[in-house]
Amino acid sequence: MEHLFKNVEWNSVRTLLVVARTSSFRKAAEESGQAINTVRRIITRLEDLLGYKLFYRKAEGVRLTPEGRRVVMAAGDVERSMTDMLKVAQTAQQDANGPVRLAVTEGLGTFWLTPKITDYLDESQWKNRIELQCAMRSVDVMRLEADISIQLVKPHKPDLVTKRLGYLHLVPFASPGYIARYGAPKTLSDLPNHRVVEQETDQLNDYGLDKIFNAELANRMVRLKTNFSSAHYWAVSKGAGIGMMPNYARAIGGDVEYIDFGIHFRTEIWLATHPELLRSARHRQFIDFLTEAFSPAQYPWFGEQLMTPAQIDEEFSREDLRNYFEGFTAA
Repeated sequence: MEHLFKNVEWNSVRTLLVVARTSSFRKAAEESGQAINTVRRIITRLEDLLGYKLFYRKAEGVRLTPEGRRVVMAAGDVERSMTDMLKVAQTAQQDANGPVRLAVTEGLGTFWLTPKITDYLDESQWKNRIELQCAMRSVDVMRLEADISIQLVKPHKPDLVTKRLGYLHLVPFASPGYIARYGAPKTLSDLPNHRVVEQETDQLNDYGLDKIFNAELANRMVRLKTNFSSAHYWAVSKGAGIGMMPNYARAIGGDVEYIDFGIHFRTEIWLATHPELLRSARHRQFIDFLTEAFSPAQYPWFGEQLMTPAQIDEEFSREDLRNYFEGFTAA
């Protein structure tokens, strides 16, 4: 059946596979970054080319027809062939001057890793370029959208090389100005009397306030929502409300205070890369660097157990950390 795709562009095959996996034109559009009508047109064009329906359209989503299932199997073979071709092209250049493409969540990439990468450029024996993608979504390293991914959701593709780097702990913060004006909640039941700043991305869910309280009350409490860590941090430090941020947020330099009212979120930090890239010395060396950058032995706030912001403040008096965020914000 693969020959049926000889006149079909690669993006159409990818769109077909995303629709089949998500069982939804809307979800496929969101994941692929296309308009929903574009996704529908691509599938309709494929159906016209093949001469039969690939999906049953229903109000709750789409479902593959028997013919559609066979086509998707063939499309999967095409995808694997394309990926293998890209892998060969990518790994053919093993010299030290090739780029290393890293995708990482915006908060970890901006606040934590950028100073580390600066040190890496100064100290590394390699002279390769680092291409830093601070992505708000998970990238597909099997398709070489990036060489290495650092993400907050566990990768599930079986062919990936993965390792858990550590943990990210999120605790509540507010600015001194907000606390002076509105006070600070002492228990979770006090939270509905406060403004909440919420960050939500495809890797970081909302705070689940609708499950703790109810949807109407949660909607009333969340007065500002953003998908960017830097905007979230800035909003909390300027007094917009109470927000969940990494437990090392005070060390960054913004004027924020930890509020302990019994709530704490923890998520895993994962690294993923393509197995073929481990043949490259520059990639292996950079993965070693990333592993060290999140080492709980060196940076215990990335450990499994929660470390309080007060304990972290003491850690940042260390010689190697004293000036870590210097110049980013005024202390």
